[in-house]
Amino acid sequence: MNSTPEPQIPAPIKQALNEAITLTNCDREPIHMPGSIQAHGFLLARSLSTDAAPVVVASRNAVNFLARPMDQILGSSLSELFPAQDVEVLYRAVEAMRTDDRQRFLGSVCLQRHVYPSEEFQVVGYSRNNLQFFEFESSGPAPDQRDLNSVIADFVARLEHCRNPADLFHTLTAQIRHLTGFDRVMLYQFDKEGHGTVLAEDRNDRLPSYLGLRFPASDIPRQARELYIQNRVRIIPDVDYVPSPLVSSDNTIDTATLDLSFSVLRSVSPVHREYMRNMRTASSMSVSLVIEGRLWGLISAHHSEPRFAPYLVRSACDILSRIAATQIASGERAAEMSDAVRFKSIHTQLLTYMAAGENYIDGLAKHPEELLALTRAAGAAILVGDRCITLGQAPQPAEVLNLSNTLGTHLSSDVFATSQLDPRFENVDAVRAHASGIMAISLSQIHRMQILWFRPEVVQTVHWAGEPAKAHEIVDGVLQIHPRNSFVSWKEIVRGKSEPWTDAEIESAREFRHAVLEIVLKRAEELADIAAELRVVNRELEAFSYSVSHDLRAPFRHISGFAELLTLNESKNLSERGKRHLAAIVESAQFAGLLVDSLLNFSRLSRTPLDLKPVPMKMLVEDVWRDIERQDLRDRHVSLTVHDLPLVRADVNLMRQVWINLLSNAAKYTRGRDPGVITVRAKQQEKEIVFSIDDNGVGFDNHYAHKLFGVFQRLHRMEEFEGTGIGLANVRRIISRMGGRTWAEGRPGQGATFFFSIPSTSEVRTDKESS
Repeated sequence: MNSTPEPQIPAPIKQALNEAITLTNCDREPIHMPGSIQAHGFLLARSLSTDAAPVVVASRNAVNFLARPMDQILGSSLSELFPAQDVEVLYRAVEAMRTDDRQRFLGSVCLQRHVYPSEEFQVVGYSRNNLQFFEFESSGPAPDQRDLNSVIADFVARLEHCRNPADLFHTLTAQIRHLTGFDRVMLYQFDKEGHGTVLAEDRNDRLPSYLGLRFPASDIPRQARELYIQNRVRIIPDVDYVPSPLVSSDNTIDTATLDLSFSVLRSVSPVHREYMRNMRTASSMSVSLVIEGRLWGLISAHHSEPRFAPYLVRSACDILSRIAATQIASGERAAEMSDAVRFKSIHTQLLTYMAAGENYIDGLAKHPEELLALTRAAGAAILVGDRCITLGQAPQPAEVLNLSNTLGTHLSSDVFATSQLDPRFENVDAVRAHASGIMAISLSQIHRMQILWFRPEVVQTVHWAGEPAKAHEIVDGVLQIHPRNSFVSWKEIVRGKSEPWTDAEIESAREFRHAVLEIVLKRAEELADIAAELRVVNRELEAFSYSVSHDLRAPFRHISGFAELLTLNESKNLSERGKRHLAAIVESAQFAGLLVDSLLNFSRLSRTPLDLKPVPMKMLVEDVWRDIERQDLRDRHVSLTVHDLPLVRADVNLMRQVWINLLSNAAKYTRGRDPGVITVRAKQQEKEIVFSIDDNGVGFDNHYAHKLFGVFQRLHRMEEFEGTGIGLANVRRIISRMGGRTWAEGRPGQGATFFFSIPSTSEVRTDKESS
């Protein structure tokens, strides 16, 4: 790593630096009160009291623009300085300026009666310090408002084609460069430490590329960041301008302390001007990207020669940046919402495990994947007293206990999180391979009951835009700090840091802590009582369902029987219409009876005890298929191919029902195909065996696949394919009882594939091997 040792500063000098406001401390330079403006315009200010209030502050260069001596400018009213049509422009929105200090564009005036004939100025107004400011900025060639509107509309249209943030950033920089004509426009984002990384750039060959480089936080001091939030657009047309001081006719006004935060002409810090010269840029413009009140990033435009962008052009750039900021914020909120939903789901799972376990520690320790996913950590540790359970990539228990001791009171009421261990932690070098980043919570105010999450060291190569340290020298006993004079890519190797913890991850740990304290630990007994009550209610509901279904069988059989008797004995006395009605009654009663029988069977499935034994699946499938062929396929050509299937531990009678339903369905929905083709396969996964039944039938829309395994759910009309709509529900209930899963995939007109899984046994053999 390239590095330069900083000079040793004597203690008295350090104390003096803390007390003085000089260029030796950039963060304390009052850049919002420069006492002067830039040279491409002039400033006038008057009291807010009345419309006829005289001008009490002016920039010294106003005498050149207005062709009047200063004693005729100060003390005069606007109507005495400007013709009537210009005064009307200046008074526009004056009332609003009395109650709203925001910067606003008032319009344009043409000072044709003064030293610069027919030169047009754009006027910006704002109120501050009980004064009403008017800033007159030379407009240059007037931009066509229609062109500006077209560029904005084009940018909005291009947003529809931006598939990711990189597309948005590139589009924004290209459009702003098109609007302004600067040599280079770049977009960089600030991280939590204030460093800015260039994410997008649009340029010609006159200035070098900074794409991908990082600018240190010290390049933009704290008060400059605050100004970027208040006044989002900044223009410096010529770095070598001669500042024009402010003068006042009112002795109570100190022009050196006038707040020019909203000024478009505000003079620039000498440090920043030297910084620009070191970058070899003669002019610049910046536009802030502000999201929810924070400075998210900056659009920075540079030119190798003096260049001016009129106010309306800058306003258009501001509009584009605000639109982009809205897009960025929407993306961030969507990501945060996605994280919140995901973490909430993990919270629920962990709380369930903790409530179901003998104690909550065991509930967490037995589910390490969920506990690590709660904060996207690589390792974790659960501490109860001096007991330490480590999970994933974690330090040794003794090292974890030392880390916990060092944390001490930091875990009293909130989340502790760091991505870099500081020197107070012992043996940092020994643990940083697994624990350069730590997040920790405490689950007790009295005893040590903590959860720690760990992230390993990530060695990073950071490419800075020049060495980030500013140059130092001591002059007359005072430390002088200068802006960097080199922006050549400077590489730094960063060690001892992990991936930073995001706000969403920290909030996830905080919410989990609250949930444990407020829900699990305080209401464990209540949840246990509720669970017991639910089990009783479920048993009662199952008994009620069985009873209702059982009692309905007799009435439907009676209806069917008597209707058949009428058909046999009284058919000669019935009209053809009556016979059709009677046949419909018989058919409906028989179908209702079939539904009741299916519901009874469905209800029994949850109560029938499982008799788990080794089941040769291939033999079972072939046996079921022979029955289906004999009963339903005598007039059809349907081929079945059964690949090698494993021996599984299951209930053979229930598995027979599964295969009957799935193979019958496949045969039924291949009706109209000649030949119908059905294929059965099995695949060994890590913890389960997945069976698949593939057919070339009518298929279904995969969007509705989740409905298939519900009771009475059908994706085809009964007139097309008969059935009760309970068969697949039976399949799901049986497989679920055996600890497996069920799902399906299909496409209309191109067949379907149904899947189910059975948990793996210790020994898995194919039917070939068993035979």
